[in-house]
This record gives sequence, structure tokens and C-alpha cells, in this order.
Amino acid sequence: MSYNIETRSISEFVTDSKIKLPRFQRKSTWTAKQNFELAISIFQEYPVGVVIINDEGHTSWLLDGRQRRTALRELRANPDLVYEWARKYIKFKNTQDEKEVKDMYWEKIDAYLQQEEQEDEEIIGVAEPAFEETEIDEDINKFRQRKGLRTLLDIILMVHQKTANGGRWERIFSDLNKSLSRPPYAPKRDGFKINPEDLRQFLLDYKNKVGTPSKENFIQYMDDFGGAIKDGKEKDFRNQVEQKWDDINEIINVIANSEQIITEARIGVILLKNVTPLDAQNIFSRINSGGTQLKAEELLSAKPFWNEKVVMADEKMQQLVSELYSRLGVELPQDGNVVRWDYGATLISRINDQHLIFEDYLEKTNSQEIDLTQITLGFKLMSAYFNKGISAVVVNELERNKSIKWGMSIDDLVDDINTICEILLKNEFFKYLRSWHKPLYKLLGAAPTLEYMTILLLDWQEKGSPRVSSTEYNTFIRDAKALFDRLIFEYSIGSWRGSGDSKMANHVKNWHDRIVPLDETSWKNLIESSCNGNYNGQPLDIKHLTPILCYQYALQKKAPNTSLEETSEVDHIIPKAKLDNNSMIPIGYRDALFNLELLPKADNIQKKDKTLQEVTDTFLQKNISGYTDICIADFSKYSDVSHIEELKEERQALLVKVFGDIRKTELAN
Repeated sequence: MSYNIETRSISEFVTDSKIKLPRFQRKSTWTAKQNFELAISIFQEYPVGVVIINDEGHTSWLLDGRQRRTALRELRANPDLVYEWARKYIKFKNTQDEKEVKDMYWEKIDAYLQQEEQEDEEIIGVAEPAFEETEIDEDINKFRQRKGLRTLLDIILMVHQKTANGGRWERIFSDLNKSLSRPPYAPKRDGFKINPEDLRQFLLDYKNKVGTPSKENFIQYMDDFGGAIKDGKEKDFRNQVEQKWDDINEIINVIANSEQIITEARIGVILLKNVTPLDAQNIFSRINSGGTQLKAEELLSAKPFWNEKVVMADEKMQQLVSELYSRLGVELPQDGNVVRWDYGATLISRINDQHLIFEDYLEKTNSQEIDLTQITLGFKLMSAYFNKGISAVVVNELERNKSIKWGMSIDDLVDDINTICEILLKNEFFKYLRSWHKPLYKLLGAAPTLEYMTILLLDWQEKGSPRVSSTEYNTFIRDAKALFDRLIFEYSIGSWRGSGDSKMANHVKNWHDRIVPLDETSWKNLIESSCNGNYNGQPLDIKHLTPILCYQYALQKKAPNTSLEETSEVDHIIPKAKLDNNSMIPIGYRDALFNLELLPKADNIQKKDKTLQEVTDTFLQKNISGYTDICIADFSKYSDVSHIEELKEERQALLVKVFGDIRKTELAN
């Protein structure tokens, strides 16, 4: 790995065509406040941050700094946007007069800069200057900075009193356009409406070409490059320029001054070369300690290998990619190609498991957005299957896996997973498990879930891709149950804490050992311990016990008594409030397994923190009785904390039976 730390001019940074955005980009979240405060920094000659660029030879990928670059580009190119940022930040109205806007501007600027100065002093203290600075030098610096801030104000006033027809400066040029044939900054296709970016660039080009503006060279330039003065309109055009020249000249100077300030401003760049994902993540985290960590899939999207076009991508895949970028809130790359990165990013969305394994991410988020976990899981699932590991390093090594035929191999993987899920859901046990809307990923997390899916793939393929009712199919279902059983047990006792990635990789290497059922004694010890709220002396919380509840209900062939596709929640049979701060109750009983049940979300909301006898709705009473195996006649008894030991004895006996004889029978079928 190597890297350089350098500075570049803002103009160079925002116009460099070699810099490209990766396929993966975080959704734009910068507000008008952030944009305008960045503008203040530029015009005050303050530092404007650091960006990270991954240099891959002919292309430089912008790993971090997209929103900053967008804001800087807009600041440079579009005075109308700067005006809108200022209006929201300063909170003036477009109908206020110039003096009011000026006063509000300086008041806001002074308050902001004073606040920044105070915050700096609180953080680092007031240090002695590193070199002696004369009063003249200080005055020059203050003058330069104040001049910059005055230029920022000039941009605002140039646009002020903006309407649907544009700002003041655009209206001036709209009047001139009446005498021009084809003004380049007001295309005919747009109804000759002025484009502020094109107008700014046109005036800047004029200033750079002529040097000192004058009415005569402006009129000539407009005739030569500004759309040609219409025949018979020469006199009218000259009169208009004569009348508006002071305003026109002021606009030209404001644009030229702002361009000079932006050109002289610098931005810090960390230029990475031959960098590993881990190094890139570490560098990023050290300069953005308050930000969101770079993910492996972000780094992959900034590498040439992952931006290679996949020729065999079908129409359905192209549609998925289009939806992906729409939900990410970024533009689909202009080439419209489907690339290797897109296959990992869309993988989970192609799995039809009825959310037995993975969550419903469209339901979890707004359908117009995307949960980035979905993208991460896609790459990890590919890595789990093809490389037998899911760490960032192993995911990155997908690039060197020559056995992957991009497009075809991923399509085959999706087909195999969907077939396996279809086969599982024909089995009664998995149907009941799925009915509680607690997908395996939500119960166990990424590493155990990806181990489960990977080993099922390996087992199914080794058995020759068996279909329903065959001997191999029945063996495969038993293997799937045995692996599920083992993962639930391991997660509940806390053995997946910490090194999940390496644990998963080791398990996959020895996957045949993972489909051997656990012994009954291990489960009996876990049930008895968890009914005391601990295991091997360590407390177990609800997070660890929820998978056991789901497993219990699937073994008992219990489904939620509702037709709604709603999630389930853990409920306390004796409410927490009755047990908290009660010295007569053993520590751990409140959240012990015997005192927990699963309820459909609507039922749990209705029950709230009521005791069993306080539940008066007969439908809910029957549901609770069915889920807990507690007779309604005993609701009154088990609402009294003094009977908690009896509740424990009854519930523990049930759970020992479920995870004893019933579990043994299920794993054998």
C-alpha cells in the first residue's frame, strides 16, 4: 500500500474528469446549512476538509467526499443554488430589501464565526502563535477574508428577489435576450429560459477573453458568441446595454471574483494506491471518527474489477439494478451497464424465501429507500459460498476467484438458494417456523445465518440436488433441522459472540460435522439453566432466549392465531413491573425462559403490561393460553407473584418435554 497527502485547488477537484463516483454511493444527506457553512469556509479562506481518492491508474474513485464535491461544484457553478442555501440558512425572505438582507447576513456570519472561534478555544485552548505576525499582516488577512465574505454576499444580492422567472441577474439578461437570435445560455428547447450555470460560464469566458469589460467589447462579444443580435435590433440591443451596463458590469465582476476565490481555495486529498480494504477502512476511520465506517462493498465498488460489464445480464437483472440505484437515491451510471458489483448488491433481493432466512427489507424500510445491510449481506453470501468465508479480506478475494463466471454463476447460486428455500417450506416444521415472522438472520445475525445457507447449499449439491419425496430429500431435511438445532443452541449459550466470521469459516470447512444432531443432555441442561435465567453461571438475556421460543413453537406446531403478516414479539407472562425490585424473587427470574412467550405484535400491544387475569378479551385469552399451554382457569393464580415457583415448575416441565421427546422425534423425521 502507498498513499500521498496533497492539496488541490477546488476548481481542479470539481472539474477533474478522471475522478469517478463508485457504483455504491451513500445517499445525499447534506442540508442547506451544511452547504452554506462550507461556502463560508471557502470565502473566509478556511480549510474545507479532506477527501479520499482511490487511484487505480486510469481512473480515480472518490471513496469519501461525494457530498462535499457536489456542494463545491454547485457553489462554483450555480449562484441560484448558493442563494437558496443562504435564504434557508439566514432565514430572509425573497421579498425583503437589500439592506435587511445585508444586516441579517452579517449578523449570522459574525455569530457563526464567533461560535466556531469559541469552540476551537474550548477544544485546543488559545496557543501562542508559531511565528511573530505583525499588525499589518493581521490587517491584510482580515481584509482578504472580509473581502471574500463580501463576495459571497454579492452573489446573494445578485440573485436576490428570485422568482419563478429567476433571480435579478437572470431577469436582466432575459431582457437582452429579446434582441438575440439564439443565446447559448437560454436554449430554445427550454423555451429560452436562462440556465444559471450556462450564463455564469458564458460571462466568465467573456471576462477571461476581454480582460477589462466595456460596453463596446461586451456588445461585440454578445454578437459574436452570445447568440447573434437580430437584424434590425442592433439599436435596441445597444440601448438596453447602455441602460443596464452598471448592473451587467457588477454581475461580471461578482462572478469573476467568486471564481478567483474558489480557484485559490484548496482541499486536502488522501490519494490511495494499491490499498487493501482493511487499510482503506482504517485510514477513513481515523480522519472521520464521527462518520459512518466505510464498508467493504463501498471499497469494492471503487475497483476496476467490480466495474467490469457483465455481458450476459438479462432484462430482469437490468430492472433490479435500475431499482437499486433509484432506492439508493443516486443516479444510475450513464453507461447503463450491469457490472459485477451490481450482482452482489442485488443478490438478497433476488432470494424468494418468504423471509424464512432473510428479512423483508422492503417492509423494514420505506419502499423508496434501501437498507444497506441488504447490500452487505449480498456480498457476504457470495463470499460465503464461493470463498467459504465472510470477513472483509475474504470478500475482497472474490476478485481472484477464477471459478466464478460473472452473471451465470450468480444466477445459478440464486436459483439453487430459491429451490432450497422452496423445498424447506414444503416441510411442516419450517412452515411453522416461518409463520412467526422471525427470519433466521433476525434471530441469529449474519455469521450463523450465512453458515446455515452455505452448508445447506453444499449438502444439497452433494446429494445431487434432490427433489421432494426422494430418500435424499428426506435426509437433506433432517440435515437442515439438525444444523438449525445446533445454531440455535450455540447462539443461545453465547458461543457466537465475538469472532463470528472466523467461526463460520472454520465450520464450513468441516461442514459434515455440523449436520450431526446435538445430544439431548446438552439441550436439557440449557433449558433447565435458562429457566433460572443463566447458563454456566452467566446471565442469559431475552435476545438469547428468543430463538429458543421460536424453535419451541415450531416443534409444538404452533402458529400465530392471525392471518396478518405481522412480526411477533416477546412478552412476559408475569409482567416485569411485578418482579422488578422484589427481593423475594430470585435474580434472573424476570427474563427467565419460563416467564417468556411469543405473541403476534397486535396481541402484544393489546396485552401491554397486564397480568393474565387482567386480560378480559376472550380471543386474546385463548391465544395466550394456546401459546403458553397455561389453562385460562389458572390465569388468576399465575398473576400472583407468590405462585412464580409453581409457574416455573409447570413451564419448565413443558419445555423439557418439548426439547426432549418432541425435539428427538422431529429431528428423526
